[in-house]
Amino acid sequence: MSESLPISKDSEICQVLTCIPEKFVVDFANGIDVARDHLRVQKNRGGFFSRCYDGFTGQSARRQVAINASLVDGVEASLNWLTDLSASLARSNLAIAHINDRVNELKLDMATIANYSADTRQQLNILAARLDERCHVIEKEIVRIDFTQRAQINLDQVFNKWKAGRYQSFSLSGRCYAALEELRWGDFGDFCRSQPEVQTLSFIDDLKNRAIAQLANDAATSATARLDTRQWLARQGGSNVLPDADEALAYIGDWFDQESYPFIFSVSQGPTQLPIEIPRLSSAERVTEALISEVFGML
Repeated sequence: MSESLPISKDSEICQVLTCIPEKFVVDFANGIDVARDHLRVQKNRGGFFSRCYDGFTGQSARRQVAINASLVDGVEASLNWLTDLSASLARSNLAIAHINDRVNELKLDMATIANYSADTRQQLNILAARLDERCHVIEKEIVRIDFTQRAQINLDQVFNKWKAGRYQSFSLSGRCYAALEELRWGDFGDFCRSQPEVQTLSFIDDLKNRAIAQLANDAATSATARLDTRQWLARQGGSNVLPDADEALAYIGDWFDQESYPFIFSVSQGPTQLPIEIPRLSSAERVTEALISEVFGML
């Protein structure tokens, strides 16, 4: 069964949603619990994170057993793996920034606990120094290269992927959300986070217009035609649908709660009952504008 198979960087779903490895390593960092001396998220071995963990960290069953054993031994093993994973999986500025923030929090937490060895503290300091260096390199790269051009290229690449049908495994609204997440984790998101709002408005407007047009085209309707909202949310079926598609989209969107991000929650988590904030009739324009507002409102 596909549910038991690990997710690797080469998995088809990771070729469609390239931000999955980035989010995984951030979740891994957030799961390290200094106070309890273990990887907190490993308590629950079910779900998509677990499959990513098996695929991203384990090359073989024997190596996976060793990894699981080492994680039980303490936070030092977790920090060693975070060092390796951040080097091999974290490519985006967003991922590096999140991991750097978490490592700085761990340094503060560890400073209040006396029973950690000098080696463990040194490992954390080494990781922090490496992350600081990578952040500095990224900042210099942003200055050196025409960042506007990189953001435009990222936008074009994502929409070319959408037009080519790479998001067909997702619901109609899920395709739009997948595209927005790819942009948020990419150069487009970096540009929007680092530049003044006056410079990003035209990019966001271009994104909105292209997404509305593509979503309406996929639904074979006009941009303003209102359909039952559940049509926009309906899961796809058929032999061409990737078996991991729904689970992957749910994993990407699990940071967003129902109250603050009702559209993202509904699109990614597939609740049986829609939040009261979601209209029962929606157009491609309405769905797109709501998703863009929620995704890029928490850059």
